[in-house]
Amino acid sequence: MKSYLINLDKDTHRLGFFKSNFERLGIPFERISAVDGRTYSDQDYQNFMSTRPRNYNRDKPKTWLRGQMGCFLSHYCVWKKIAEGRENFCAVFEDDIHISDDLKYVLQSDSWIPQNIDVIRLETSTNRIRLTTQPVLSYKKRNLYGVKSTSWCAGAYIINRKTAQRLVALSEKYHEPADVMLYHFDESVIAKDLNILQFNPALCTQDKHLADSKLEGKVKFSSNIEFDNVPKTGLTGKLKKYSPVAILTAISRSLNGYRRISF
Repeated sequence: MKSYLINLDKDTHRLGFFKSNFERLGIPFERISAVDGRTYSDQDYQNFMSTRPRNYNRDKPKTWLRGQMGCFLSHYCVWKKIAEGRENFCAVFEDDIHISDDLKYVLQSDSWIPQNIDVIRLETSTNRIRLTTQPVLSYKKRNLYGVKSTSWCAGAYIINRKTAQRLVALSEKYHEPADVMLYHFDESVIAKDLNILQFNPALCTQDKHLADSKLEGKVKFSSNIEFDNVPKTGLTGKLKKYSPVAILTAISRSLNGYRRISF
């Protein structure tokens, strides 16, 4: 299966980190030069936003951050290459991904993927996801579940060529940040219509999602494409996370099939 890596030209350290992991498992990949939103002039930035108002299904439109713009354009470039290619399925990765050794088996061929599958999430998510009760598919002793709610992050996924064609065919007025466009059931014009599967446990996770205890001897990255959209942490965030309302909400969601994706 063809694999694409999104990587900024200046991020040679990240490229080396990604390359060493993939070469260790014998996984070939093609590097795609990522778009850096910081290099856009104010006029080009405003022009980009004017054609992509982010007002679909919203009472109040959202603004594009420069990092979101760069991240979206990077993924869009890959979608276009896949849409114009011949492979039925391709894999897409950002350069801060930690991977399981089992990934090499998943990427050896796409013959195990049903043609009606649009996207397969390979990574964890920052939120709990509602999954089907039973696996939709199993491969190499790993289960894949149907995704029934909004999920976040677009650091590692497999995408159907026909799905990539649908994405690039959409009018610019429906464009959203990459993970919103793929996985947000309310804010994307297309996500609810996609047949999305999730590996659980996941095969990949972005570096920022690993606990510090697991990072001994490993590179620790922060987002460098979507640089202005990094979640804020601190005492206020921790208090909110562990408030009674947040805890009760988490329990309720768990009872209704929402799961935290492990790695």
